[in-house]
Amino acid sequence: MNTTLLILFGLIALFLGYKFYGGLIERKIAEPDDNRPTPAHEKFDGLDYVPANKWVLLGHHFASIAGAGPIIGPILAASLYGWLPAFLWIVFGGIFMGAVHDYLALVSSVRERGASIVKIAEKSISPLAKNLFSVFLFIALSLVVGVFAVVTAKTFIKQPELVLPSFGLILVAIFVGTLIYRFGVNVWLAAFIGFFSLLALLWLGYKIPITIGVPYTPNHDYWVSITLPSLGLSPFAAWTLLLLAYAFIASVTPVWVLLQPRDFLATFQLIFGLLLGVFGALLAGATLKAPALAGLHLTDKPLWPFMFVIIACGAISGFHSLVASGTTSKQLDKESDAKLVGFGGMLLESLLALVALLSVTAGLYWLSKPQGVEGFVFQDLLKQSPILAFGYGYGELVAQGLPFIGFAVASFFGMMMLNAFVMTTLDSASRINRLIFTDLTGIRNKYIASLAGILIGTFFALTNAWTIIWPVFGSANQLIAALTLIVLTAYLIGIRKPTKYTAIPAVFMTLTTVSILIFQTVKFALDGKYTLSGVAFVLLLLALLILRESYRVFSRYYRLPSFGLFR
Repeated sequence: MNTTLLILFGLIALFLGYKFYGGLIERKIAEPDDNRPTPAHEKFDGLDYVPANKWVLLGHHFASIAGAGPIIGPILAASLYGWLPAFLWIVFGGIFMGAVHDYLALVSSVRERGASIVKIAEKSISPLAKNLFSVFLFIALSLVVGVFAVVTAKTFIKQPELVLPSFGLILVAIFVGTLIYRFGVNVWLAAFIGFFSLLALLWLGYKIPITIGVPYTPNHDYWVSITLPSLGLSPFAAWTLLLLAYAFIASVTPVWVLLQPRDFLATFQLIFGLLLGVFGALLAGATLKAPALAGLHLTDKPLWPFMFVIIACGAISGFHSLVASGTTSKQLDKESDAKLVGFGGMLLESLLALVALLSVTAGLYWLSKPQGVEGFVFQDLLKQSPILAFGYGYGELVAQGLPFIGFAVASFFGMMMLNAFVMTTLDSASRINRLIFTDLTGIRNKYIASLAGILIGTFFALTNAWTIIWPVFGSANQLIAALTLIVLTAYLIGIRKPTKYTAIPAVFMTLTTVSILIFQTVKFALDGKYTLSGVAFVLLLLALLILRESYRVFSRYYRLPSFGLFR
């Protein structure tokens, strides 16, 4: 099998999924009405509720949901199970589960005046379900903020060439947002200015690396390096605190100033990188060096349920519902834009996951490389970092299909693309956490509400506490997806809409996450990892409690028996 056939199959399947299955969900359930005002107009406040052009909003949504997950997940899954199961789950899981999950989370929030998924849980299920869900999400998002700050800080230390374009984009975004919203400049003209400013920043970053505390060690020709004072902190701590400070500022800044234009501009970079990967795969026609099937004998990580948790963001991810109902729904200009933003944004992420999968399975050698040839071995790079494996594999794939670009430039761009995803997810997660904290506590002061999550994220990041519970985060993320699908099904029951499109994925994802949490609870306990076992057990208990609350709604609608724990 070669990359040309696989990427063509993926493109055609995702396009048909958007056109026909997305159209079906739009007709049967969403039924958009552009005469009905959206929350962005009805509750306009200049801070969170601000209508956005649909392409700007697609940029925000895609950049926010596409963190490191759709890249790292497929890489790890391919190393364990081969490329075929990963490929099938990304394509068909993305169409029939992930895109439905994202689209209907967005639509339901818009219909409920911008309510978050936890507020919808309160209306559709019970106040207890809402409170349980809120506490869980607040802790999970605080963890995401801390971990993504750690990932970005380590990336800046390893590749100081990324610092200038990463932070320079913030200033460019503010400039572009001012042009659009204060001076009425055409959105595409402003985008043109911003995009070429971004390209200039990428070039300048390569020529002007920036470090903290430790002088730059040259690994390429550059003009000058800048070393910032560390103020007695380690480079890691200094970068982490700087990023968390940025996350705090971004979370309380009006969306039109930074969030909308930053994510819109970042998406140009991300789409450009995605297109390079797609055309690289199409034109390279490289044979996949990885096996189609592997690891089916694994007993500690069986294909089901583990692969369906390892590959989250590329197929279905609970975090997406938080973005859809947390920030995106408050910026939707008209209801008919929701399909492009919600359903289309998810399928773009599935395409990104396919590019990541093909980058490492076709761009890199598997286990060993033949003597006398150039290239890299996947397993050697994976030991260092899955991000490094992606960067090198992406560089090789693009260079094979588009040789005029070259490995070094393509690899650098791939790393910059990944870093842009992480940065946008960092500030979106911080804003969403502020809104969830307000819903949970009633505290409406945006600075206090935002600082609460940032401080917990700082604790996770600087104490390495995140390393203790991160191994179960994948399960937690997919549990959010399962619970969101349950909430959406209950919501559809309440408004008398067809439920099979969410109920079937809800059953699958619930069985998957409950099974893996039972497995992890027992496995971690037997291995003496009692903290991880306890966290997995708490997540399992949370799932069962919310299922108990949900069952009461479903038993009446589906005429299910009422018994025992679920009475």
